[in-house]
Amino acid sequence: MNEQVTRQILWNVPLAFIVIMYALLALLFAAFIYAGTYWYRRISLGTSEDRFDQLARRAWLALRDAVGQGFVVRENWDWMHYCFYTAFIGLTIGTTIVLINSDIRELAALFGFRLYFYYGEFYLFFKAFMDTFFLMLIGGVCAAAARRFVRRPRELAAPPADKMLDNLENYLGYWYPLLMLVLVGITGLMLEGARINATHPSFTEWAYVGRRLGQIEGALGAGPTFHRWLWLVHVLLVYGLLFAFPFSKLRHFLFGPINLFFRNLGPRGRLRPIKDFETAETFGVSQVEQYTWKQLLDMSTCLECGRCTINCPTATTDKALNPKNLVIVQREHLLAKAPFLLAARANGKEAAEARVWEGRDMITEVATEQAVWDCTNCGWCEEGCPVGIEHIQRIDDMRRHLVLMESRFPQEATAAFKGIEVQGNPWGIAQEKRDEWAQGLDIPQMAELEDPADIDVMYWVGCAGAYDERNQRVSRAFAGLMKQAGVRFAILGKEEMCTGDPARRLGNEYLYATMAAQNLETINRYKPRRIVTQCPHCYHNLKKEYPDFGEVGYEVVHEAEFIDELIKAGRLRPHKALNRRVTYHDPCFMARHDRKWNSARRALDAIPGAEVTDVGRSKNRTYCCGAGGGCMWKEEVGHRRINAERFDQLTAAKPQTVATGCPFCMTMMTDAMKAKSLEETMEVRDLCELVAEASGVPTK
Repeated sequence: MNEQVTRQILWNVPLAFIVIMYALLALLFAAFIYAGTYWYRRISLGTSEDRFDQLARRAWLALRDAVGQGFVVRENWDWMHYCFYTAFIGLTIGTTIVLINSDIRELAALFGFRLYFYYGEFYLFFKAFMDTFFLMLIGGVCAAAARRFVRRPRELAAPPADKMLDNLENYLGYWYPLLMLVLVGITGLMLEGARINATHPSFTEWAYVGRRLGQIEGALGAGPTFHRWLWLVHVLLVYGLLFAFPFSKLRHFLFGPINLFFRNLGPRGRLRPIKDFETAETFGVSQVEQYTWKQLLDMSTCLECGRCTINCPTATTDKALNPKNLVIVQREHLLAKAPFLLAARANGKEAAEARVWEGRDMITEVATEQAVWDCTNCGWCEEGCPVGIEHIQRIDDMRRHLVLMESRFPQEATAAFKGIEVQGNPWGIAQEKRDEWAQGLDIPQMAELEDPADIDVMYWVGCAGAYDERNQRVSRAFAGLMKQAGVRFAILGKEEMCTGDPARRLGNEYLYATMAAQNLETINRYKPRRIVTQCPHCYHNLKKEYPDFGEVGYEVVHEAEFIDELIKAGRLRPHKALNRRVTYHDPCFMARHDRKWNSARRALDAIPGAEVTDVGRSKNRTYCCGAGGGCMWKEEVGHRRINAERFDQLTAAKPQTVATGCPFCMTMMTDAMKAKSLEETMEVRDLCELVAEASGVPTK
């Protein structure tokens, strides 16, 4: 290698400029320490929560998803973020290499180490890469700026102005960091061109941008003086950018990896139980400081990208709830209330109790009650968020306070609560009628078995499958399939009660805990090895949430998984051609929360003549039917209904049959179909009904 193929670091830079550079570096460290202390004090206002388990796994996942940007590059515009993110990292590494070969090299020499590699082929490749990174930075930032300020999509719409603080971060917004990024990129390339123009090295071909700029600058009469002052301007711009990291929207660059490190490693979609009903003085959350420190970190991490809204059923149908706006206004509320809380903490408990917060109420004025009740718990907000913000628990915590502390909830939910409490189902139909759907089918009940261990599965029918007339047909079809496959199964009959999911999702945690305890007592009396159900909500609760309330020794499978299993084993053989174009609607609690979508498609593909198609919003990107989060049991507010929006998405595939795997999706899609008067040309059916028809099992 030719050691002359290099450049002199800090060439033409006066000592005074170097002193300025290092003085600013010291100020930068001080600024980061101040900002870190500022945010730590505010986040630590939250209650305790253990997120320090599985440290090695947390570190790996944070590294993978923060550095690798796996959660960012999922939307069609995310190339621009990845472009300037990669460029920024590359330029940071390049600057570090220069630092090593200037200051650290001389320090290493004092200890007998030769640390010098900034020459020869390495230097040539280095210049080419740095030019490329500068171009990527400028291009990506300009595209992002155009998207944010010129052709702004709805997900980037500004949050309510009256709820935003008049502070430095909101003043700087995104215009300042984007401007600094592009100016750093432009002046970086110009500085390289100015050096080439002033020194005329013989090896400039690898600096394919810098040498062109050098020619232009030379033609304009630039020389060493121009280079010297441009160097200072570039350094000042770099520090102008770096100082923005802790004090602007770029804060997510620092907080994002931290929040991803502390992400939830437990079951997706699971709500935390209230374990101290007997001793707790309050339930749920009405004050921002009642959230856990992780929930406050969530608020502080939000980068306002709007990915949580692009597939959100409430945001896309113009409901009061916009998950992006909610986390932003709650963060603003935290910042507004923090001085009061910190002063109270410093003055002691008695002083804290003597003072009353006179600012906005978090639920009624910041979040608004309508937004709190709009949520369907579909989970898209958490699926879409690139920095691991957990929205659902935060919303349901406010519901718990309204229900358990203030008895305030949608009036329509009263009947569902009473029905679950008195009759064990949200319809309030007599518990004695729960097994009437099975009359004449010769289905054994668990209580009738001499030895419950003799069965293969216990069939958990669910409230809809037992009481709703349309979904009773699904239950009969599924039972018929199991019989044809030779499955030994039994039902609980009158002993089965609602899992309590509607009560929990609507904030009535006490009622849910009661139902969970009763159901677990019944289940554990029979000790089934496996439980199968056609309801994703029953599936989710039995599998993921009931373990918080007692010992669970069973496996839970959804009908789609079980049917797929039976077909693979050759115990079910769909042979009758249906000759229909079928589009499958993925239930949120199966596809998004539980990551299960392949079994349903394999089961449908096994039907002769069935042409199974997907729409864009399917699998983990499925769109909610509108019934989740207890919304089945309350009125939907707003002119555009969620089920109508979803039905329009599905009909874009021109199906003859919309297949579902959830009783609530069945109801919502059927209602949407009837609202469009399409009963003569389309049908909505459960996937097990289609498999049953193809297998010669009666479905009526």
